[in-house]
Amino acid sequence: MLPPSGGPEDRTPPQVEECSLPPNATRVERQLTIEVSFSEYVERSDVEQSILVTPSAPHTLDWSGRTLTIRLDSLQLSTTYRLSISAGYRDLRGNRASNPFLLLFTTGERLDSCTLGGSLTAPQGSRLFALLIPTDTTSPVRYLVPVAADGRFTAAGLPCIQFTVAAFADANSNHTPDAGEDCAVAHHAVQARLDPLEEVRLWLRKPPTATPLEIISARAVSNRRIRVLLSRAPTSASPSQWQLVDRSETRTVALRAAFGAEQLELITADLLQPGHQYVLLPIAPIRDSLGNTLPDTAAIAIEGVSTNDSVALHIADVFPPHDTTRNESLRPLFRIRWSDAIAAAPVVQLIEPSSSSTLRLDVVRLDDATILAQPLDSLRPTTLYQWRLRLDSIRSWSGAPSTDTGMLVRTIITLDTRNGGSISGVVEDSCCQCRNRHVLVRSPRGDVLGTVAADSSGRFFISYLPEGNYELDAFCDDNGNRRYDAGSIDPLRPGERLAEEPVPVAVKARWQNTGIILRLQQ
Repeated sequence: MLPPSGGPEDRTPPQVEECSLPPNATRVERQLTIEVSFSEYVERSDVEQSILVTPSAPHTLDWSGRTLTIRLDSLQLSTTYRLSISAGYRDLRGNRASNPFLLLFTTGERLDSCTLGGSLTAPQGSRLFALLIPTDTTSPVRYLVPVAADGRFTAAGLPCIQFTVAAFADANSNHTPDAGEDCAVAHHAVQARLDPLEEVRLWLRKPPTATPLEIISARAVSNRRIRVLLSRAPTSASPSQWQLVDRSETRTVALRAAFGAEQLELITADLLQPGHQYVLLPIAPIRDSLGNTLPDTAAIAIEGVSTNDSVALHIADVFPPHDTTRNESLRPLFRIRWSDAIAAAPVVQLIEPSSSSTLRLDVVRLDDATILAQPLDSLRPTTLYQWRLRLDSIRSWSGAPSTDTGMLVRTIITLDTRNGGSISGVVEDSCCQCRNRHVLVRSPRGDVLGTVAADSSGRFFISYLPEGNYELDAFCDDNGNRRYDAGSIDPLRPGERLAEEPVPVAVKARWQNTGIILRLQQ
């Protein structure tokens, strides 16, 4: 039955109006009937998908108008139960319930009386659940708690024990965390308490691909070069990560250089002997950006060849790619990769031509063929600078000159910051002194716009953001991959620590927002 037409548009969300069982009832029967009445007619299938009974118990559902009858059977003795209806179910006009309904009752003399709560940063549109897993592995009960539309949850009627707190976006509405669904796991166990309420914060992300790195193939392409094809790009390439053994002479062959991503090139210090059998194996951790590791048992056989090495040295890639780049960041990057390993890192300069001044740089050798440079200090806005690199002196690992000559120049013009402002502050960590603290910048819609690394003391500076509203967050980058890892539920793996709460920031033109404090969860 629909309400009559006319009048103001119905935008009132539905809610539970009456319940036949009073809250916190004790000594209920093991066969129990509960009637729940809604404030208006609702989409019955939505409600039926939203009902949770924890611990699980057999139950049936019957409808009569706006009233739902829930019949529970075979309840356990002396057990506290949670009957909940998740937020998000709709009325017949499409309005969604904004808050979950919760009913606590027990078959025993008293309810479990501890509480635990928290908040989620999560994508919009999915039905969200917190999953409380007792750290005592002998306890079989997992508590599934619906999350309100504002991302907050409170779990009352819990035993006073420690829980691993997880959360997931239930995309297929089966009340179970499934592969591929956004999820998160708190970094530390949380104690359910009588008072005060202990809260935890989680940020739901796509779970990482929990598959190890693999060596797809490896072969000698010359008497000094081994080419290794990996299933994914590693985060680093170094000759110290590998060992090459000549099985024909039972000796180790030194490696001189390493570079590349999925296709990795290893340069040997000595000539490979044709017909000799070699074994290549990892001897130090080799990881991809998600933390997956190449197993230390991943040895592969290689046969030596007599072909002389003849790779010509030249520039394979350079960033910025164009001769002139406008609206460049105030902390610009210069990255250059050669076709082969170079003998030594070249001298990179960043010049301000108007004053002929040379700026201080942080130059990092990413691998034996790639360097990355960035100014130590922020540049001036709307100013012309030049990256310069003299190519004549560059030599390969074998001493061969580069086919590129002269001076490589990349001109950049920094952005105009008059329509934006800067942000500075500190990421505090009072418990664990996190060494890699990062600040995230989010848009009002929750999109991540960028990540900034704090210094060793936790201080950070964002030189420019366009005028507008933002949200700052922070995390401790435990594995050093420069991205937030939320953990996984299956297998159970904790995520990295987040800030206790994000900080909203309004950026105005030519303003400096200072004194921002982000505190990591303890």
